[in-house]
Amino acid sequence: MNKTLRSAVLAIPFLAFSAPAPASGDLQAPATGSVNAVDAAKGVVNLTHDPIPALGWPAMTMDFGVAGTVDLTKVRKGAKVSFTVSKGPDGIFRITDIKPEGK
Repeated sequence: MNKTLRSAVLAIPFLAFSAPAPASGDLQAPATGSVNAVDAAKGVVNLTHDPIPALGWPAMTMDFGVAGTVDLTKVRKGAKVSFTVSKGPDGIFRITDIKPEGK
């Protein structure tokens, strides 16, 4: 067996014992912003959000998908909102909670 192949074969058992990556669902952050548009049928909200330090994100305007459990019937264009953004198992950030500020 050549030296490179032998090294690879010997390393395989150790790969099974490497530390697991953190679950994607563990990454979530509170945020605030203003609603620019709501598309309840598509489950998408366009927000201009303040910086989100926990994610290292500057203030910006972007579309967010929302988790299926999020009720968009009370989210209105122009409203100031507090929300939680979470990274799903697929690596995509979605809003998992949203409500008008002060409520």
